[in-house]
Amino acid sequence: MQISRRLAVAIAVAFSLLFVLTRTGVLRYWGQASQRLGEGPRLESPPAGISQAEKDQFLDGDFTIVRDVNALPSPVVKAFTEEGGSRLLMANPGKTFEATDAIRDSSVPRKRLIFAGVLNTKCFVLYEQGGIGLSYIIAFFNVATDRVKPIWRGYCADQPANISDLRSQIVSGNCR
Repeated sequence: MQISRRLAVAIAVAFSLLFVLTRTGVLRYWGQASQRLGEGPRLESPPAGISQAEKDQFLDGDFTIVRDVNALPSPVVKAFTEEGGSRLLMANPGKTFEATDAIRDSSVPRKRLIFAGVLNTKCFVLYEQGGIGLSYIIAFFNVATDRVKPIWRGYCADQPANISDLRSQIVSGNCR
């Protein structure tokens, strides 16, 4: 079976057009996905901090453990979302994040959730943050329906494995 010259040209033009449209769409998507992450809202903890007893008391209770950033209360999620954007500034456990100060992809978060806990209006978030050294950061929040109030933020010397380990490290002063 022989294809006419006109049909062959029409098929070639159609495939070329399809290729160009597909490539343009892929490049546009890739360009959006690799845009540098913006800054998050500024969350200022009280300058005086809180006492050791207040830290211990904050973690009292039967917290619901959270291992997905989007499952946190919405004001907390907003605190870890770029301002004016919709991308999270914190990756979920096991997901890619920039663990060092050598930034390979500025669209990848520099924070990664280890685990968090929610109990009534209390919420804590334990995460690792990349930089010159990898840090384990614990942040305490009071959460209302539409806002979040930072209570305390500290650094843990070692990564707590679970809430019991976190409580022990707080009590021993390993997180300050």
